[in-house]
Amino acid sequence: MTWILTASGADYHLTGTAILGPEARPILIEDIAHHLALINRFTGATSRPYSVAEHSLLCCDIAQRAGAPAFVQLAALMHDAHEAYVSDASSPAKTAINGYSMAGGGVPAWTVFENEHMKAVREHFKLRTAFAGYGGFIRELDLQALATERRDLTAYDSERCSGWPVLGEGGPTPIRPLEWAHLNTTYREHTTWQEWREDFKNRFHRLQAEVKASTAARVAC
Repeated sequence: MTWILTASGADYHLTGTAILGPEARPILIEDIAHHLALINRFTGATSRPYSVAEHSLLCCDIAQRAGAPAFVQLAALMHDAHEAYVSDASSPAKTAINGYSMAGGGVPAWTVFENEHMKAVREHFKLRTAFAGYGGFIRELDLQALATERRDLTAYDSERCSGWPVLGEGGPTPIRPLEWAHLNTTYREHTTWQEWREDFKNRFHRLQAEVKASTAARVAC
């Protein structure tokens, strides 16, 4: 069995000959919002349930606060959308999987697998240009979100835990947590997964409408 059943009841094929069919990979924002709202970050090692949907909304908030245009905010919101189909393996797990596959003379298996679905989702929502032009910016805000999540939601202790190279620790310019965002508030703790799902979906539709309106205005000029 090489396909998953989505929340909407569709078969999404991860690999195999079926992917050649036109309906092999149905990509729906409703499925993405639902799945991401139920997938926990940090393999669940947080002080409360913390989903990929909430993380994505935080990244979108950072982009908005930085003054990014709507299409970049939309890309920030959707940067992990493919995880609705391939799930959210931790970065250390991805590194380990790549290491195992490459040790046998193969390719970095997780990266190849994940990138295939990442590209498909971004192509579907016409976001590849945004990532091509603003990929570095989106990566930076993703790391700012990560640093904030570690501060507010994990048991990390700099006195006894190893530093995280992904956050630039040990280098001249480590990534700092956001001063204006706090993820351990009562409001966030009591927000349900259904509410995060709806927030994600509503943000997507609002930004998509803004992007379409901006594009139409440019064409009219």
